[in-house]
Order: sequence, then C-alpha cells, then structure tokens
Amino acid sequence: MSTAADYVWYKLFRAEGFGPRSLAILHQTARDRGVPLAEVFAMDESTFASTFPALGRGRLKRASFRALKELDEEILFREYEQLQDSSVALIHADHEQYPGRLLRFIDRGVPLVLFCRGNVSLLKHGGVAIVGSRDASDEALQVSRRLANDLALKDQNVISGYAKGVDTSAHLGALEADGTTSIVLSSGILRFSRKKAFNRFRGHADTLVLSQFAPKAGWSARNAMIRNRLVCALSRAVIVVESGGERGSDLRLSGTFNTGKSALDMGIPLFVVSPVSLDSAPAGNTELIRLGAVEIQPRDGVEVVLSQLNADVSDLAQPPATAEQRSFLDEAEGNR
Repeated sequence: MSTAADYVWYKLFRAEGFGPRSLAILHQTARDRGVPLAEVFAMDESTFASTFPALGRGRLKRASFRALKELDEEILFREYEQLQDSSVALIHADHEQYPGRLLRFIDRGVPLVLFCRGNVSLLKHGGVAIVGSRDASDEALQVSRRLANDLALKDQNVISGYAKGVDTSAHLGALEADGTTSIVLSSGILRFSRKKAFNRFRGHADTLVLSQFAPKAGWSARNAMIRNRLVCALSRAVIVVESGGERGSDLRLSGTFNTGKSALDMGIPLFVVSPVSLDSAPAGNTELIRLGAVEIQPRDGVEVVLSQLNADVSDLAQPPATAEQRSFLDEAEGNR
C-alpha cells in the first residue's frame, strides 16, 4: 500500500540533479538532524543551505534548491498514480522492504529508490547472481540453467539482468526448479516486457522485477553498466558463467566482465566457471580468476559457492558499519 512517504521519495527522485549520491546525503543529513523529508519542499533557500551544507556550495547548492522548487506537482502526481495503477511499488531507504545491505554501497552509487513489481519480499532475501555473455555458447546456456536450477533447489533466489543469453537462462533455470528469481532491469520498470519463455510460470509469486531508473527510461549501455553494481549489491555472491575480455573487438566494455570486476571491488564473493570446462575457454573467465575470483566447475559449483558463504544470513538485514555508511558524507562535509 502506498504512503505519503513514498510520494515524498518519488518527488525527491524526480528532482533534477538528485542522483543516488545527493539523495543519500539529503536523507542522512535529514535523519541526523531530525528533519522530516517532507519539510524539505517548504524550506526557504537560507534554511535549505544551512540544513544541508554537504550538498555543494554556491551555484551548486542553489541549483539543488531550485530543482526542488521547480517540480511540477500536477505532473508528478499523475506519474505516481500511473505507477500505482501499474502495480509498481516504490521501495526507498525508509521503507520496511528496503534491503539494508544496499546501504553499504551508497558511496558506489547504489540507489536509495527502487521501482518494483512482483514478490517484493525477495529484496531482503538477497540471493546469488548468475551473469554472462549475451551471445553465449549453447554450452554456457546449459551451465547457466543448471547452476540456477541447483541454487533454486537450495532455496537460493537467483538474481540476474534479464539480457538475452546467460541472464535469461539463469532466470528460467530458477523458475523451472520452482524457485524464485530477481530481474534487475537496465531500463525503466514501465518498459518491462515479459518474454514468452516466462509465460508458463506463476509470475508475481516467484519473480521480482526491479529498476533503479526513471519508470519510462529506455535501455542504454550506460544504464546497463550502472545496473551491474545493483546486481552485485543485492547478491551474497556473483557467479560469472561466460565472459569475454574487458573490452570486445569493437573496444566496448564487456558488461559481464564489468559485473565481475564490480563484485571484486565491492568485496562481494566472485565465482567464475572454469574456462577449461567450456569449449570456448572465455578470455574474461581466465582474467577474472587471475584477479581473485574463485574457479568453480559446473557439476559442483553451487556446493562450492554455498560452502564458502557465511551460513548466517542475518547480514542481509543489518545496517552497515558507521564508517562505511558515512565516509562519503565526512568527505563531502569536510571540517565544517
């Protein structure tokens, strides 16, 4: 059920220039000072500047203030009603369903606002991500399905990005084992279209569809790269099935390799299917293992992954350590 707080968060999300980082600063500062977020829209410029000193200085601060004042309430409310009519839940940092583990990565641009359809409770369950090439080999697709199937049979939610190839095979593999899956979009939630291969499954009960982007935003390569960090942040571990090198023959960044690197950089356990177990011996798999990923075999990969994860899943609901949560704020505020 929608609340007044949900609409406040939607307005903040839609304010020009308020990305994940500035929203995090606004939210944390308001909470520290006991200021209800709804009051932000009624502040004059002087009060806003003194209340949120970390939101830049001079013209940058004035631009943030103007962005809030220039919101068109009539348009925003129509947009918000459309989300409700489309059964889209807005999950924000003050919402009971927002996964606390995401707050560990706010300095990485992980969002404080998510647009969700389906089984929202899967957000806090976390899970294991399976990612790989869009143009995967038949063998890699079979491995993806098997790993997802094995994870589902172990009551693990399977997380992936809904791209063709490995991602789609992973989602389907989980559902075929009567498991659950989270679909993390690189476009807006209102752009989501259910693929025919998914029609035989229950839908809302076993699947969560979520997006961090504006509800009508289209797909872009940039959004896909940004989405990769959210896939990692939601996951207890990431499995790479098949990855090309860091850049393809066209010199574009590889999305799968980027996801693997992001997992390593974020301190999330990364597992990579042994390149010698695949006919093509993917170059990206070899490189990610060299960088520190754990090499696994298709036949017992899930057992290896789960045995190395902490059996205590309480970390999914715990708040982050204070230093991790607020280091970016300290840097922004300086010694004021």
